[in-house]
Amino acid sequence: MNAVCDFMELLKAVTVDCKDNGEFFTVTDRLVVIEQLLAATPYRLIARRPLALLFAKKEIGDGDKVILISSHVDCVYEKCFCTDEGECVRGTFDNSFGNAAVLWNMINDTLPDNVIVTFTGNEEKDSRGALQVLEAVAGMNCFPAYAIVQDVTNVGWDSCALFTIENDAGIDIVTAYNLVSLLECYGGRFAFMHNAEPDESWEYAENGIPSLSLCLPVCGELHCENGVLLRKESALVYCSVLAQMATLLAK
Repeated sequence: MNAVCDFMELLKAVTVDCKDNGEFFTVTDRLVVIEQLLAATPYRLIARRPLALLFAKKEIGDGDKVILISSHVDCVYEKCFCTDEGECVRGTFDNSFGNAAVLWNMINDTLPDNVIVTFTGNEEKDSRGALQVLEAVAGMNCFPAYAIVQDVTNVGWDSCALFTIENDAGIDIVTAYNLVSLLECYGGRFAFMHNAEPDESWEYAENGIPSLSLCLPVCGELHCENGVLLRKESALVYCSVLAQMATLLAK
């Protein structure tokens, strides 16, 4: 239970404003929190673009295989909030939940060494942050083998799914089988949607990187000022699945 409480504190910390104008970030409250939280971890900023920050815990060299975890930070809310409602929390979690989940893994050092974590802007409009990630990675001359995109979703809430996999593209059949085998322990409490709403996974896939979106089911209109409901029981499961999937893909 303490771990759940700790995660909820982390979620609350990053559920603050972050906006851009399509060219650069104009409100950077969340980015400031992220950099502060990562200061005491092995992760270092390896590239900064007007709409993207890239972190890794080792130097990326020519030809290195890397896994991208892409987590957009831009939001459309006028006021961000996170409140406890018993078994659920309510808040403006698009996409502070994804930010908190990958930060949880970074702080607890559960991701493989060859993961690059990206915090991007402009996802709510044109995904220019993801395009800047691609430019930055190309400059490193590394090999991005897969991209995992994080977000929240309405898919799977009614069936009490703990997480969803959406917009999978370019994943070879052996890797897909291994991913499904990895998820068997969750007893079917997850959902697939091959063609979901457009997100950054589309940009990565269109640029030749096999991609999928790992999403957390929430209840409510994603962009509503009243926020959405998020089941507490699903939060740490999602964090664990993210780490397991990254580890599998990184091999």
